[in-house]
Amino acid sequence: MSSGQARSGRVILHVGVPKSGTSFLQATLRANADRLDAAGVHFPTEQHKGLFHAALELTGNHPGWGVPDKRVRGSWERLCRRARRYDGTTVLSNELFSNVEAADVPGALKHLEGLDVHLVVTARDLARQLPAEWQEGVKHGRTLRYQRFLDRVSDPERSHPHARKFWQHQDVADLLERWGAHLPADHVHLVTVPQPGAPRDLLWRRFCEVVGVDPAVAELPGTGSNVSLGVTAVDVLRRVNGRLRRLDERPPGLRRTVKQVLVNGALRADTSPRVSTPDELLPRLQEITDDWVRRVGEAGYRVVGDLDDLTPRSAAGAAPARPRAQVRESRDLALDAVAVLTREVAELREEVRQVEALRLRVAELESGPVASTTATLRRLRTRLRPGRDG
Repeated sequence: MSSGQARSGRVILHVGVPKSGTSFLQATLRANADRLDAAGVHFPTEQHKGLFHAALELTGNHPGWGVPDKRVRGSWERLCRRARRYDGTTVLSNELFSNVEAADVPGALKHLEGLDVHLVVTARDLARQLPAEWQEGVKHGRTLRYQRFLDRVSDPERSHPHARKFWQHQDVADLLERWGAHLPADHVHLVTVPQPGAPRDLLWRRFCEVVGVDPAVAELPGTGSNVSLGVTAVDVLRRVNGRLRRLDERPPGLRRTVKQVLVNGALRADTSPRVSTPDELLPRLQEITDDWVRRVGEAGYRVVGDLDDLTPRSAAGAAPARPRAQVRESRDLALDAVAVLTREVAELREEVRQVEALRLRVAELESGPVASTTATLRRLRTRLRPGRDG
């Protein structure tokens, strides 16, 4: 796609990497959608019907998320069509775009042909990425112990499927080349994630530099839902995942329920230390990082931030690299989780009871005099309509 094809419509395509501040950026974009729109920047806020489903469509991974094909089909094309109609800058951001295969990238970009497309990859140092990715896998149902995870992904040959999957969306240089091969080099941007201790808004300011909007337009949201868990919480979750795997049938929404209710509703309160990357791995991670920096420089991609932010460092105050949760602490946290889940079940059962009562009332009215029940039926059917809150 040549820059000569550009028109007034501009697209910022943020394709990852996962665990590099993507949730924070998306939450900020979503919370300030109206303000940004007034400043000429559009961000699709329909989480499931928009960017998430579009990413699932491009990766073909919707069955793994329990989403039927008919719900994702055409999602990407619809987003691109909206970008064409918007006379400003459209931001399309989802970390699952990092899983799109190289062969599928040209087809995805074809729907944006004629627009001024800029690619953005946010990147964080690998010493923080390793424990974050392991933990995210546990949040999504895995039972793999941390040490085994490290052994697999640090293998230079990347022989295990787990390692290949990890580097598919965590190899920064590969991701830039995979998507950036079809764009001018000056339209490909690497945004580095600041090291701990930097101002909280620094990543947002760096991202806004690429988008071309004043960072002050937005107000930063509070702490997001995608928070790091302590050693005890991850231990409880790993054990729960093992039990769930024994179920004969697993509901399609089970993974989402575990993450949204169990993790965000109970386990996030755990205050035990977070895991860290072993110091003995840092030299190998530095070699990988040096290779990324070399390839980025040779390609002429634009760097926003400081490449030194990508230097792997020892984590101060973290748990040992081979953490062991205390039995009593795990038990107490598990009991807290049971309490949260019990309350959630009770609330859902009450909602079901109310819906069934409404359905019975609708059935009774439908069999009564039409003239006296039309308005009441309309109100009840509105309350029963899928997708309504409350």
